[in-house]
Amino acid sequence: MINPQALQTGDLANLFLKDVPVTISRHVTTEKVDGKKGLIREQAVMSGPGGFEMPSDTWYAIDRKSMEAIEAPADFVSYAASNSPLSDPIPNREGLVVGWPIGSEKKSYTGWNGDARVTVEVTYEGTEEKGGLDTYVYKASSAAQEIVDPIMLARFPPALPKDMLVGLAANLDLPEAMKARFGELLPTLPDPVPLKYTYEYQATYWIEPTTGVLIDTEKYELRQVALEIPGLPTPVPVTAVYELRYTASDQAIEDAVKDAEDNMGLLNLAKTFFYILLGVGACFIIIGVVLLVWKR
Repeated sequence: MINPQALQTGDLANLFLKDVPVTISRHVTTEKVDGKKGLIREQAVMSGPGGFEMPSDTWYAIDRKSMEAIEAPADFVSYAASNSPLSDPIPNREGLVVGWPIGSEKKSYTGWNGDARVTVEVTYEGTEEKGGLDTYVYKASSAAQEIVDPIMLARFPPALPKDMLVGLAANLDLPEAMKARFGELLPTLPDPVPLKYTYEYQATYWIEPTTGVLIDTEKYELRQVALEIPGLPTPVPVTAVYELRYTASDQAIEDAVKDAEDNMGLLNLAKTFFYILLGVGACFIIIGVVLLVWKR
């Protein structure tokens, strides 16, 4: 990933941090409920060596049954705005955005690519045991698309002076043919050179279907700086600026398994209580019919 300090000082030789282990802590809470609508907050912090930290604070308005994104009601928007520094804390989204529904099915779902702000297909791939539980396996992926999310774009420089870009290219591990092509294109570009960024990923999710609890995740994300080349319809990726490989820790999987087991117990208790109420209701109906017949 880009080293913010090196970028500020112009230290191009140390502009990128490579092969750095990072830890991501993720905390998801339900902030407000209005009937079938729920306001969800996802707070995460990515930390690494040397005190490096990158926090994020994301809000979602969802249908509590389908778990799909909905248009946020006015009270959700005002609540999120009063607790978030973002001017638009709940942008319009579609599909699954923060989890799977109770009773997840063996089918494909519509998911959400937040960087490009487009939908993506999440396909059902089969079943697999994880942590002693039977899970459904889903996969999603996206080819390189231009990043339009303002929160992500704020992490990267919108433009660079030509001389810095030349120095940057010299320090990148690029093929000689690409370096030569870069040298040919540079004179045709403005100074400073505006930069675009692209995002692509591949992800696998293991879901306990009864509860919809996410048991395990593996994900690869690649964000690249891209240049707008005259005559080409889309920006051309040049080099990685933010490349991450995620795997869930053993403790995270254990915690998720416990959550799923606890939730399955609650669901079974709710079903039992429902059938008891149904039985009691049926008894009252029978008693009422008997009394009505007796009275007649």
